[in-house]
Amino acid sequence: MKLNQLAGLRGICAWWVVIFHSLTLMGDSLPRPVIHFLLHGYLAVDLFFLLSGFVIFLGYHQSLSGGFPHSIGRFYWHRFTRIYPLHFVMLGGYLALFIAFYLFSSSGTAPGSYTWSTFFQSMFLVHMWVGSDLTWNVPSWSISSEWFVYLFFPLMAYGLRKIRGGIGLHVATLLAVAFLLHLIYAINNVHSLGAEIPRMALIRTMLEFLMGVMVGSLYVNHRGFLERYRGGFLACLLVLGILYIASSLPDHAIIPTAFALLIAYLSTTASWATRLLSTPALVYLGEISYSTYMVHYLVYDLLKALFVSDLHHVNQLYVWLSFVVVFLLSVLLHHVVDMPSQKFFRRSTIRP
Repeated sequence: MKLNQLAGLRGICAWWVVIFHSLTLMGDSLPRPVIHFLLHGYLAVDLFFLLSGFVIFLGYHQSLSGGFPHSIGRFYWHRFTRIYPLHFVMLGGYLALFIAFYLFSSSGTAPGSYTWSTFFQSMFLVHMWVGSDLTWNVPSWSISSEWFVYLFFPLMAYGLRKIRGGIGLHVATLLAVAFLLHLIYAINNVHSLGAEIPRMALIRTMLEFLMGVMVGSLYVNHRGFLERYRGGFLACLLVLGILYIASSLPDHAIIPTAFALLIAYLSTTASWATRLLSTPALVYLGEISYSTYMVHYLVYDLLKALFVSDLHHVNQLYVWLSFVVVFLLSVLLHHVVDMPSQKFFRRSTIRP
């Protein structure tokens, strides 16, 4: 099942992350309110986690609810072929950059964070499982965390099938998970969802993914409830947004719940917002968003290595051209690596 409005939302989020990572190079070239919004681009990853839980539940809950081994094997294989080929290609790009540092940099060495241990951890997507620092292709931290969560998704889908909970239980569970996430961050004295990623990545991903799964379960089993109260969801979303802007509450106290409300609203309404998000251009950005997300940091690192000697004096033309390069590489990688590799490897998917 494909909800175009959520694809469009995913495309916007991918570019929110891209620009967020480039803000240090953009200086004061943008208005302050815009910069303030873009500085929260790390939250797009949290929306990705909830969207992932929602979409994956919609796509796989029926086949996994019986717990048949071949269905579980197919799920893992599909997720592997979805995320790994492009990750492997991008890691190869960073290996080439690592070699280039040795051959062409004035110091003759690569940055200290580029270690062989973290390289092999990244290769097998377990670097967040062991709490490694963010290195090599930095965005892959979220892919490593999601891969960890995928191991538990068949259990989530099977458990929801067996519990057969009503609307009240779904909502209570959703709110309890959101509160648990906030509580864990508060107890660990972590002020923001974007802070201390190596230490908090797995719990952040697991609980937000589970929130997305719960919204997905409501959509599948109690869609009438979501449609009936979508106006209320929008009102609550606006209240939480105002509260976040006007108060000093940390993002982990508000944002995951707000994103759950956003998904619940967008998945069941036909408004100007869904029509905008469903435009072909935004839907296409969503389709190539994984490529955008995975390639943008390499472009960012190359931009810094080749054209930036002083962060306080950066030619803005290079920054904007880097966005063009990210888009073009996203298109190329999506059509040459991502989609063809999925089709190729899924020919050997386990069949019932």
